[in-house]
Amino acid sequence: MASVDEFLRVMKDHDTATAALIAWCRRHHPCDAEAIAITLHGDEEMAADRYHGPLQPRAGETLRRRRVWLHWGRRVLSEAENWYIPERLPLPLREAVAAGSRPYGAVVAALRPERTPLATLRTDEGGSDQSEAAMLEQLAPAKGFSPPEAFVLHIHAIMSASGVMLAELHEHYRRDLLP
Repeated sequence: MASVDEFLRVMKDHDTATAALIAWCRRHHPCDAEAIAITLHGDEEMAADRYHGPLQPRAGETLRRRRVWLHWGRRVLSEAENWYIPERLPLPLREAVAAGSRPYGAVVAALRPERTPLATLRTDEGGSDQSEAAMLEQLAPAKGFSPPEAFVLHIHAIMSASGVMLAELHEHYRRDLLP
């Protein structure tokens, strides 16, 4: 049976979580679908004073919060909350994100982004690199996710390309990810 450790290795081999999920699902869930689909649960402008993360919006930049569920067929793989600044993307990519039909990672893949995990919480037997209480406290402000028992892995990361920080990512991987 595939494990969280195996999935984390696949994540390290790909520029985006979307690419990692596609590779994972083609191997472990090949009959369920052929592509990742999203359910967009919101993409809204946020006041910079309500944000306390690493993006550091500059004057004239817009801060947005996007919430999505990523699916492989009927299987919900992850629920994510992404904070991003559209002005840091080339116009065609900004328009593609705004359209809301593709995962953020799929849209920005051409930029060859780098993901830098800031914290990982595993709810399987493998432990985590941060205390569970501290990670759950960080996740608490993100309302609307499935109950904690639905998840096997939480990742807090930043995404950058060419030295520009593009997004702060809060990714919550559901138990359905594992075969």
